[in-house]
Amino acid sequence: PDAVVAGLYRDGDLVIAGRSVPLTPAQSRSLAAVLTPAGTEHPWPDSILANRFSSGRDRVTLTKVQPTIIAEVAADPALQAGVWRHGLRYQRYRLDLTVDDVAPLT
Repeated sequence: PDAVVAGLYRDGDLVIAGRSVPLTPAQSRSLAAVLTPAGTEHPWPDSILANRFSSGRDRVTLTKVQPTIIAEVAADPALQAGVWRHGLRYQRYRLDLTVDDVAPLT
């Protein structure tokens, strides 16, 4: 992966909560080793805006994966409409945590 699109559960739905800055080659290789492709039931769109503040014409294709890996990120606390306003900085994945260990958005 080039970047991480982070998701969190809100009212039982998996929603996009932010996007990371570009991953380093080492981060990309490490993360790719634990990701599993999602099936057709994944709730996210096939593409998203390349930039939150763009006109909507520039889009990037998502490679959807099963939402089972917890990523530790560093984030600016600024939120806009429940989404991190600034790029997340991916730190590492956490195999010691499950989706149930993460508090849902309210």
